[in-house]
Amino acid sequence: MSAKQVLIDTDCGIDDAVAIMIALASPELEVLGISTVSGNVPLERVTDNVLRLLGFLGRAEIPVFRGASLPLVERVHRAEGIHGANGLGNVELPASHKLEEKERAPEGISRLAREHPGLTLLTLGPLTNVAMAVNLYPELKERIGNIVTMGGAIAHGNITRFAEFNFYADPEAVQFVLDSGIPLTVVTWDATLSAPYSEEELQALGFGSSASGRLFLDLQRLPLAYIEKSYGLHGVTLPDPLTAAYLVDPGIARKVIQGNLRMELNRSTLRGASVTVEGRRLQIVLEIDKSAFSRILSRLIALKR
Repeated sequence: MSAKQVLIDTDCGIDDAVAIMIALASPELEVLGISTVSGNVPLERVTDNVLRLLGFLGRAEIPVFRGASLPLVERVHRAEGIHGANGLGNVELPASHKLEEKERAPEGISRLAREHPGLTLLTLGPLTNVAMAVNLYPELKERIGNIVTMGGAIAHGNITRFAEFNFYADPEAVQFVLDSGIPLTVVTWDATLSAPYSEEELQALGFGSSASGRLFLDLQRLPLAYIEKSYGLHGVTLPDPLTAAYLVDPGIARKVIQGNLRMELNRSTLRGASVTVEGRRLQIVLEIDKSAFSRILSRLIALKR
């Protein structure tokens, strides 16, 4: 069976970096490119993080396309409290000689979808780049095979009571993508909450045996401290890695419903919320098998010895 051809769109923070590592460690996926978008940290940091990560992992052949620096309409929101000033938990990867492409994200997405019909987009941040690309190149509606996105919250949000960060950061872009008709799977914040990890559980998975595994553990230090200080819990959730793992093997999902969402776009306390509405437009992932996810997460140990 041939590998799924994938473009990753990311606002590369801590969990994005881990998701990229999972994708690169999985023979089920062929990563054709990575596009960057403002989100967890500013675009300049995001792009630098991706270039450094690919250099560290010896994957400099993968093209990187700089994308949107601002949301379509919403004011800028950041998540530096949990991701650190540099977006990688203040872990400093070596500077990379790799350069970004001259093409910007919409052009890169369009070209790769033209060259590889049926391309899958794995989106780990705000959907600004995807909305812009489809607006500029409406033929993408027929060329993109599927979008698998980390975003949205059905029961409880993580940036407000009602909203999840990625969708909250650019809700107009999310609604545009929802309206595009492109096949879309949403891996929700609810699914993330079904697979939390304590520090002891992470250590038990054996990440200390390789350079890439140790990087994973180093990346978790700031989130562990932040969550303990903010919520009194000593553990982490891994939303973007979980989404990448779902793309590798959809069988890790314990609960998936077919339905539809509408974004709350009014200027109220509900803004950015994902509202369930009648329809069968989407696959919505609500719960994950933690053991199955752990097996895929552990693959990143082999990336760099």
